[in-house]
Amino acid sequence: MKKYLLATALAALTTPALAEPSCSPAESATPVWQAIKAFEEQGGEVMKFKINGGNCYEIYGKIDGRKMEVFFDPATGQELERIES
Repeated sequence: MKKYLLATALAALTTPALAEPSCSPAESATPVWQAIKAFEEQGGEVMKFKINGGNCYEIYGKIDGRKMEVFFDPATGQELERIES
């Protein structure tokens, strides 16, 4: 049992974590609805959104039936990263 726990712990430490982009809080942030609008203009369907711990706007949705997670910088309103799931 100890060998199994040790192997599991080592595997967790050596597996690369998916790093989300980080954003700094902005003095005058772009409204989150603008990020949602940009996603929808690309043909996206928003399922939910949140402001993550790194203060980025995070949209969960679908484009052409593919699920994805899209990150926007609140300071600029620009898309930072798109992760298809």
